[in-house]
Amino acid sequence: MKEWQVEDAGGGCRAFSEVLVLVCEGTSEIFTTLLPLTWDDGFSLEEKACNQLISLVEKAGVRKTDRLVVCSGNIFNTFHQWLTDTGYSWDMGKIDGLAHELAEYLFHTQAAKAGFPPELQLVERNYREYYSLIEKWVVAEPARQIFWKDRDVRRKPAQTRYVLKCNGGHSRSCQQCHQKIRPYSPVVLYRYRENGRRIRRYFHPACTPVTPLKSTLETFVVNWNSSKVEGVILNTQEEKKICSICGQVVDPGDRTFYGYSNDQVIMGHPACFKNEKDAMRGA
Repeated sequence: MKEWQVEDAGGGCRAFSEVLVLVCEGTSEIFTTLLPLTWDDGFSLEEKACNQLISLVEKAGVRKTDRLVVCSGNIFNTFHQWLTDTGYSWDMGKIDGLAHELAEYLFHTQAAKAGFPPELQLVERNYREYYSLIEKWVVAEPARQIFWKDRDVRRKPAQTRYVLKCNGGHSRSCQQCHQKIRPYSPVVLYRYRENGRRIRRYFHPACTPVTPLKSTLETFVVNWNSSKVEGVILNTQEEKKICSICGQVVDPGDRTFYGYSNDQVIMGHPACFKNEKDAMRGA
């Protein structure tokens, strides 16, 4: 069984291609690739990186009995999922040693071949200063603009900025229909930045302009007053809330069911609602 490490370099720099490496330190097997500065096939950054890493995995002959350790960077999110879906044995972790050193070396070599002063190297992992030097060098000459990454194709798809979740204890206004989103009900949250400010917009799930790729919503169906009530599970943030079934206090931080019966909120310990007789007695 071999152990393979997967690492990247250069993702935080606005110039030059990201480097991806697949390394088996025990056997000194090395496989590398560069992401293009731009592309027009509709893939996201994570999808493009995944496709190129799959090619490296196949070229290296990595077996499913081998073990892979993959960097936790967002660029690998789709690759993480592919490894799981295809049955590879892998873990996420911090990469050191040959894979890390090689990725940084190849990124620096790429810049140096383009004319960046080779003596201006990364020192003690001070990436901010190192990338700033590279970017200032690119800015200094109009002919060097060809080294900029295409940031538009690297942006995450809009779906990733929409999250299906549960509204908290406050009502919201839907950005689409302008009607009330009541507390303790499903909601789609859209987050983005505008002029440096973090902006949040809320939608009813039926009103969202984009289907979310992410969801933190946990629903739960309970028996209440001889009928089924679908609600949500939240960790309560409020003090002195009383369970509608057992009459005991629900402590802050506890997993709590919230639902609506005739526009009235019912809430309590999820375990208390599992017994239909108790639920009917509580009603």
